[in-house]
Amino acid sequence: MEYGIRRYESSQRLWWFSFFLLCLLVGFPVSGRLQAWFGRSLVDGTLKPKEALRGADFWLSTPWASQGLLGPVIVYLVGVLVACLVLRTLWLVVQIVGTFLVAGSLKRYCGALPRVSKPGGSEWLLENPTKALPVESLAREACRLPWSLFSLAHKRLRLLVSDGRGIPSSDEMLQREQRLEGVDWQLVGSSWDAFRSIGRALPLLGFVQSAWVFYLWLQPVMDGAQDVGSAAVAGIASLLALVQTVGAALAFALGSGFLSRLENLYLSRLDGLFYDQLLARAPLHNADTLLILKSLSRHFQDIQERLKRLEQALLRERS
Repeated sequence: MEYGIRRYESSQRLWWFSFFLLCLLVGFPVSGRLQAWFGRSLVDGTLKPKEALRGADFWLSTPWASQGLLGPVIVYLVGVLVACLVLRTLWLVVQIVGTFLVAGSLKRYCGALPRVSKPGGSEWLLENPTKALPVESLAREACRLPWSLFSLAHKRLRLLVSDGRGIPSSDEMLQREQRLEGVDWQLVGSSWDAFRSIGRALPLLGFVQSAWVFYLWLQPVMDGAQDVGSAAVAGIASLLALVQTVGAALAFALGSGFLSRLENLYLSRLDGLFYDQLLARAPLHNADTLLILKSLSRHFQDIQERLKRLEQALLRERS
């Protein structure tokens, strides 16, 4: 099972890397759509008069996006971040639905299992070893497509109940569950690193772009081709890249923080689901329990047979 958990961790790392590549790919159409939306306030590539500074259209316009090399790069990175938030939201919805399905399967197959041992439980366990824990039924539910490809709950259930030696004990499943918990929490948390790095880089890129646009505005003023008064709006507009990237970075930080906490809440509920519905109901607490019970049962049967023979021998002597 050590190999299975390592393979699971490797596959999850590959999954999150593929998710990041998907965000980079989806960022192209999203950035084009964003540029079309926020570039509507520009007319013929010029800026509006000073009265427009009081309106929201001016501050939402992106006249810097088509200037220099950094303009398209900044718009593309914003598109990547938007795509990442949307896809992470969809991923979280898929995880919640998958967990709901797994909870239904655990309730259906494990709901009849007692939480604590009852008198006569060992006899029932020996007579019905396959019914002690419906491993095959749970494994079939965990392998259902397409949930087994995307749902963390289905993947974790498959690893918990898979054991080539038969029915897994609660100790074995507890060790696996602890390992899987650590893997999921670590990978889901670290998957935000690339997003946060891009978000932190936006204000720096916006500052460089604003400096470049301000330089372009300052050139005709210094050459005397334009006076400062007539080009004041263009000078103020050179700060739009910095203002907008700072605002976008703050918005993305809030969005990622909110989603990250929702994901942490989901993972905590997922951990509690397996502890309450599966591990607490597992009839075998140790891998050798069933062997010990079988040995004790045979030993007691031998003792009973010997006692019967002794009793019969005593009855014959008396008669």
